[in-house]
Amino acid sequence: MSTSIFQPSWIKSTKSPRFQQLRKYFEGKDVLDIGCAVGYQKNDWMHRNIKSVAHSVYGIDLDSASVEEIRKMGYAVDQGNAQNFILDRKFNLIHAGELIEHLDNPGGFLDSVYRHLVKDGVLLITTPNALRISNVIYAATGGLRVNAEHTCWYCESTLKTLLERKGFEVIEAGYLKHETFNWIRRILLWLRGLILPDRVAWNTLYVVAKIKAS
Repeated sequence: MSTSIFQPSWIKSTKSPRFQQLRKYFEGKDVLDIGCAVGYQKNDWMHRNIKSVAHSVYGIDLDSASVEEIRKMGYAVDQGNAQNFILDRKFNLIHAGELIEHLDNPGGFLDSVYRHLVKDGVLLITTPNALRISNVIYAATGGLRVNAEHTCWYCESTLKTLLERKGFEVIEAGYLKHETFNWIRRILLWLRGLILPDRVAWNTLYVVAKIKAS
């Protein structure tokens, strides 16, 4: 039996619940938003939400056409490669939302982040949770649908290891709750959130890291 109706829809997904859960990290900060163009045509665009509460926000994205459109909307953005970028400023918060799983050089990405954080700055990453129970269910009952642009999965342990190898230390990790438009999936989400630990129940992992003290 196909379970496609239970799987997340990237077309219908909304970022608003995610922003509300992460809002406290952006408030009053000078933010670099990497991969900022995703969803810029939507009302719940993450970059717009960040700007509404941050002290300042600057964005980079690989898609030059989208960057040009966003500039016309009045946002401070530039075209750049997340895996190797050089800017003329540093930030106290760098946000990479649903980005690291797309990269073929995550080490280069973290090296670039390292260069652009102030001494007490933090990196905020969100990424699909490799350990979520839905992956097992989908793989066993009709095939796991994966974004064609993804190169890898991360869990809390593997992401922590990668960050530590690149000079960071994890100061917080957790899981984001999400909404769904399908009533069957709403019931299933409620049930799995009730009976399962967060590391298995929820689809999105977030990690907050800072540069290791020397």
